[in-house]
Amino acid sequence: MRFVLESVIALGVGLLLTFFVEWMFGEEFITRQQARAYAPIAGSSYGEGKRDDIRVLLIDDAAIAAAGQQWPARYSYSARLLRAVAQYHPKAVFVDIYYSAQRDDDSLPSLLRQVCALHEQGTKVFLAANRNRQDEYVLRPELEELAGKCFEKVAVKYTPDDIDRLAWNYTLALTGEGHGHEHGLKSAALALYESTGRTVEVEHHTLALTWGSKAAAHGVAWLSNEAGAAADESYCRDTHGLLAELAPPGLRNSIYRDGSKPVCVFHETIRAGQLTETTAEQDVQLRQLIEGKVLLIGTALSDTSDLILTPMHGRIPGVYLHAMALDNLMTFGDDYARAMHLTSPKLVLFLLASMLLVTLAPKPFVHKMKERLKRKHVRRPDVVGIILYLLWCLGRLLVSLAIAAVLLLIGQYWLGLGFLSIINVIVLTLLAEWFEFNEKLSEYLFPKKGNEHGHS
Repeated sequence: MRFVLESVIALGVGLLLTFFVEWMFGEEFITRQQARAYAPIAGSSYGEGKRDDIRVLLIDDAAIAAAGQQWPARYSYSARLLRAVAQYHPKAVFVDIYYSAQRDDDSLPSLLRQVCALHEQGTKVFLAANRNRQDEYVLRPELEELAGKCFEKVAVKYTPDDIDRLAWNYTLALTGEGHGHEHGLKSAALALYESTGRTVEVEHHTLALTWGSKAAAHGVAWLSNEAGAAADESYCRDTHGLLAELAPPGLRNSIYRDGSKPVCVFHETIRAGQLTETTAEQDVQLRQLIEGKVLLIGTALSDTSDLILTPMHGRIPGVYLHAMALDNLMTFGDDYARAMHLTSPKLVLFLLASMLLVTLAPKPFVHKMKERLKRKHVRRPDVVGIILYLLWCLGRLLVSLAIAAVLLLIGQYWLGLGFLSIINVIVLTLLAEWFEFNEKLSEYLFPKKGNEHGHS
């Protein structure tokens, strides 16, 4: 059938356009904006994930001020915080604070004792190690002596995307980098995942993050800085549903007063100040939140740079990156989405099959409507003809986008492909279809009978 031929040509044109764009402008030329547009689909289909097993504890300005401290706080502050956490018996604790500086603080022994006490009670402890100028992941010597005994050292290497600076991917483990002792150092998310008794095969492909879009009941307690916002108004908002999130920003902003704000964070958050001087009722609530959960401790301070930029949640504390990566691993296991290059055979085979469907499935609908419009209204530019033509375009667009969305989800959830890896070819193939390169090229290469040599 002719529409099959046109679909195959559209697929070929889409692939050629993709590789041409990559060669001419770089691989990420328009992919990022396309991916941000599709991110709400992935976030909505992600559902609740495993966020009920994960908690984030934030050290904010209010908690530091209440403790009479300045950042960086004394080691005794971290010790007291871990002591307060220990009474609620979390399954594992990750501290996303770098204890590497050789600063003069005689309260360091209290932190060492508390880390080991937490480990002895059965809670697995993980401390963040950041890369220094020598490309080594090291802590203070006093803590290094306890690594592998009272806690596990994990890497918190994070490199934002080169193009849009967003957190699209997450490195699960360092292999063959740096110097001897940190060879094979696990990331925070991987180590925490394995602490739950499960393992995952780590490949050279990074984890392609899926950011959940359902806002937690309690998140980052930052206030809005928008003009006209109430003094206690949050900087973020709840999701307004998939259709609203897929709408152009201008349209969404005109419908919802808070439409320009990012969606609130995905994981339930506890603030460090909640752990001091608790009532009996608050103590019960904290136990329900923390006991048996994986707890990630990070900072949300106004004078620190530990922030990341995400596709839906805007700029948030970096600890949520590890929480989301852990959630992805707990949700997908070995089937976690991989960030792959177009040269990957698995990705190319998937694209060949899926893009054929993107162009093939709408063909009967498109041809039928097109012929009907030609017979009735296209040559007579009346109101009815214009309306029918616009409806035809809208229907064609919706069918194509629906098929593309389904294929993205299949690639992500069934085949473990990051949607950032495949979206470029999908969009460019749709462009080839919409501009009818396929029909024009097929008619040039394979003219219909009666049209050859200019005859009709």
